[in-house]
Amino acid sequence: MRIKNEWVPIQAQTLTPFYYHGLYARDGSTTHPNVITDTALMFALKYALLPNMSPALRAKPDYRTDLLQIPWRASLLWNDMNEMMPPVRHTIDVEREGGNHENMQKNMGSGNFKKTFFVHEVATGARYQGLLVGPNIFNLLNIKSIIIRIGVGKMGLLEIFPNEEIKSARLNASTAKLFRRNLQDVYRIVDTIRVSQPLSIKAAKNELRQWV
Repeated sequence: MRIKNEWVPIQAQTLTPFYYHGLYARDGSTTHPNVITDTALMFALKYALLPNMSPALRAKPDYRTDLLQIPWRASLLWNDMNEMMPPVRHTIDVEREGGNHENMQKNMGSGNFKKTFFVHEVATGARYQGLLVGPNIFNLLNIKSIIIRIGVGKMGLLEIFPNEEIKSARLNASTAKLFRRNLQDVYRIVDTIRVSQPLSIKAAKNELRQWV
């Protein structure tokens, strides 16, 4: 059976808190509450639905090659009104999160590196909206929603629903660059999250279909 590529406006809601080390904060880090990256969404869908497609272990990341193995393209998941939780203490697995390479080992052995951080997490109930282009998982699996894991340690649970009422989406100019597309960003959160202006669903769909 041939799988048809479609475009599905989506909304999402966090079922548990989650975090990633996105922004510096006093004695730790914080997560930008209003964005979940397109790459996080695509990789999370791959791990949930295509677990046998494990990426090759690389000494240096090659996101374009890995993304080309995933049948979906996505916008940023975005909302302007999400809330953060008060800071909590986390002990991180440096080898897992940072990679156990030579520079990391030297830093850890210097005595100037710590494994405990205060982290600001995104609260349960945070809402987002965006666009998914590719196989329509809701129709293929005959489901109304799907739950995926996001964030450090995949501790965050995110439920995704289709929502035809969504009229716009923001794309990631940083990811567009991987596919040699020149997409203007209106501001930068971190180097890998460069937020475009809101695009109509039609315009966002047409752009994402060029990411090949």
